[in-house]
Amino acid sequence: MTKSLTLPVIIWLILAPVAGFLLGWWIRGRDMAGRELTLERTFNNRVSAIEEDARRVLERVRADSEVRRRRLEGERDRLRARLSRFDTSGRPPARPKTASRPAVTAAYSPPPAARGSEQTPAGPDDLTRIKGIGPAFEERLKELGYTTFRHIAHWNVSDFEALGEGFGARIRLTEWSARAAELHREKYGEEA
Repeated sequence: MTKSLTLPVIIWLILAPVAGFLLGWWIRGRDMAGRELTLERTFNNRVSAIEEDARRVLERVRADSEVRRRRLEGERDRLRARLSRFDTSGRPPARPKTASRPAVTAAYSPPPAARGSEQTPAGPDDLTRIKGIGPAFEERLKELGYTTFRHIAHWNVSDFEALGEGFGARIRLTEWSARAAELHREKYGEEA
């Protein structure tokens, strides 16, 4: 009898750990699946929150850019309206006729003597040495009677207003006047 009782006990002793292992493996698998499901839900919730935040930021940026676009379009339209008043035919702008300013002709007509000393240099100066004045701009200035550094050094507000009708956006009155005075002083050794 001990022999027959021992065999089932030995079988049960072998099967019990195997059954315990299988049961534990099954329970652990279910637990891991639950954890994976929880992590997946948490991940999806966080991704959804990030996507929603990104959508809100994108909508805000689009609204801001639309406002800025409208503002820039309005500014562009205002500038176009201002530019449309300028003569684009390529001719020099007409200068206002006043008692102190002679009418501009195609030939050289020096600016009024009140702008500097009566003595002018022997010939025209190279106005392109002033930053911002190129060959074409120099030619137009010479057509208007501004041929020397002295003439530009003595520019005043009325000159600027007269020139401003066609050149105003490019002219830097105080900067060019100061540079012209400096170049005149270098070239002729005297104050403009």
